Amino acid sequence: MKKQSMNRGGFQKLIQNRKFRDNLSGYLFILPVFIFFMIFCGIPILTTVFKYSYAQFNILGDFKWVGLDNFKEFVSDPMTKTIAWNGVKFLLILAPAQVICGLLFALGVHKTKNGVWKGILKTAIYFPSVVTTSAVAIAWGYMFNKDFGVINWGLRQLGIIDEGIPWLVSSKYAFAAILIFSIWKFTGTAFLYFIVGLGNVPESYYEAARIDGANERQVFFKITLPLITPSLFYVSLITIIWVAQCFDEPYFLTNGGPGDSTRTIAIYIYQKAFYSYNMGYASAIATLLFVVVFTLTIIQFVVQKKWVNYDYE
Repeated sequence: MKKQSMNRGGFQKLIQNRKFRDNLSGYLFILPVFIFFMIFCGIPILTTVFKYSYAQFNILGDFKWVGLDNFKEFVSDPMTKTIAWNGVKFLLILAPAQVICGLLFALGVHKTKNGVWKGILKTAIYFPSVVTTSAVAIAWGYMFNKDFGVINWGLRQLGIIDEGIPWLVSSKYAFAAILIFSIWKFTGTAFLYFIVGLGNVPESYYEAARIDGANERQVFFKITLPLITPSLFYVSLITIIWVAQCFDEPYFLTNGGPGDSTRTIAIYIYQKAFYSYNMGYASAIATLLFVVVFTLTIIQFVVQKKWVNYDYE
């Protein structure tokens, strides 16, 4: 009885602890999201990684265990080099472009003094991020049209070109078209995090720098940039994760073409799974993509300790 009373008293003290109550309320708040994630994301990921990747099957066919054969097939697949190279191009060009554009837009809007204009600019820049990709991709497909597209029309009016550029039907220009569309579509997300980060920089730091005679370049590199490194790290992290598994933009604009010039690994997985119905092979490729994305994420978390500044004091 005495032991039970002590246990009950310890539990009551734990309940009365404010930190415990705050933590408990937080965990209970995210519990529905966690359950939803595990049912619709976590379990399918684990099943793909530890079961389907090592089997040969389709939607209606028999399940046959093949071990590492799917991974061996991917190594010898002629398409592997193509989608790997396309993935590297997207990571090296699209990811930095979105981060840089988001930062530049955020810096410009943050310096805007007029509150009305600032609100309008925020809305205009972020709005494309919340529009359905499939819907706006159709509109952009018309805009990229060689003969009557508004982009070629504008370039003709400026005297930059004489003949229309075959944006979506030429392997030379298709990547550039996807790059333009993706920057327009997703820069708003990077912009949002940067504008919040800039708003968290204490104004007193800028005032002290101006009193000491610092110019705009010095203020940016000595104060602004170091203090928004948490935002810069997070934006870089989510952008690289998104670009590594890029699907919507190349699929809806070019379907991976012309030829295989814009075919990404995500598109190849989709085509193998739902065009060829080779679910096991598609699962193996998805597992490799998961490993690559997970590795890139770990590397970023390790490296960020050397350059991200979380101390504003």
